[in-house]
Amino acid sequence: MPVTISRSRSQTMDADLLNEISERYLLPFFSGARLDPVLVPSSPSEHSVAVINPQTIAFKVNKSDPYRIRIQRDQPFEKKSDQAREARVIESFVEILQSMNNELKGPLRDDLLSTFQRRVVARAMAEKGNEREILTVIDQMALWASRLYEGAPISSAVGIDPKAVGASDIDLSTISKNDFGSVLSNGFDTLLLFDSSLNFVGHEILSPGAATARNCPWRHSSVVDWTAAGDGRVAIVLNRLGEILIFRDSQLLFARRSGTWHFLTHAPILGQMRVPQDREIRSALYETALDASFARTGACLGTVSAGSASNWEKVISQGDRLALKASDKAKTLSRVIDGRKFHELGRTLRQELVAIDGATVINHEGEVLAVGAILQIDGGSTGGGRTAAAKALARLGLGIKISQDGGITGYRPETGKPKGERVAFRLM
Repeated sequence: MPVTISRSRSQTMDADLLNEISERYLLPFFSGARLDPVLVPSSPSEHSVAVINPQTIAFKVNKSDPYRIRIQRDQPFEKKSDQAREARVIESFVEILQSMNNELKGPLRDDLLSTFQRRVVARAMAEKGNEREILTVIDQMALWASRLYEGAPISSAVGIDPKAVGASDIDLSTISKNDFGSVLSNGFDTLLLFDSSLNFVGHEILSPGAATARNCPWRHSSVVDWTAAGDGRVAIVLNRLGEILIFRDSQLLFARRSGTWHFLTHAPILGQMRVPQDREIRSALYETALDASFARTGACLGTVSAGSASNWEKVISQGDRLALKASDKAKTLSRVIDGRKFHELGRTLRQELVAIDGATVINHEGEVLAVGAILQIDGGSTGGGRTAAAKALARLGLGIKISQDGGITGYRPETGKPKGERVAFRLM
């Protein structure tokens, strides 16, 4: 039975206002999340942010608020022990709203909220006391994203190392007010290094990314490795598409695309994939999805479960099956893959394979069954070609669609419906 919450005049944050702000500025961080329309009662002794169960987090702004709002998602939220955890983002959201309580009641509310998301990102990423510095770098990257250098979009990277000591007479503002500052790093294997006060330390040439670098696009693996080499290191990258990426603790945590910030949680998605059972193969699929997403090539990936081993041939023509070598494409790609399983291939090669128009399909052991396959799909499919293909592959085990704009959606079979499928996860 729904709970009715009385709202007194002394209540600092109005429930309707918090619900509106959460809908506009918190939900976009978490793909597939939703707000429970029913408020739940809360006492002053309860935490402002609390994980209720793996798929529900409750929050309020003030200890005295007699209610909490619940954010829910089919995909589990990350465990408290992981750095990439949604609860930390929600805590930052709540803390910043607390500081804005009085201003939100005035005429400048919309102006304040227009820059709200970036403050949440900075608070969630920063070491204690360094939120302002992270915010300064984010704003600088956003400024460079709106400009060109000699007719080309700017790509750059800034690293902040709390253990470094920079020059007090040269800081980020000194460098950024000059045009040359925007092209002193390339955003992939070089970065400008600053200390925690944004004093300039120097120019860093990064080592090639290790083969074990995960939870990031492959082209940024050198940046990820740099964050892993010291506690509290943060790297903020601007790519040529105008996207801002933020790395910390050996992973990509935030990405701003088309003006909206997204928070990336990696481990829960691997769990939601379910197949293949081998985690190494699942990781390879997820990494490749990230690579295709940030390369903006689009892709369709599918895994055939052990129980569907005899069914996949019904949707993939003989000419597309690598084992038969019945076409020039199959012969060529079979030679390229050379008997290796999907997770044994280099990430660059995997990205190039999935960029071929059509679906890349593997079995539950990682054997590559087809690349660039045009699936034979029943009539009545909804959505675009990649969506229809990913849904068809989901009925065999798992289907993943990477759209041209970078969004990633995974599908799996719908329990009790032989020809049904449902969304397993969404990212960006």
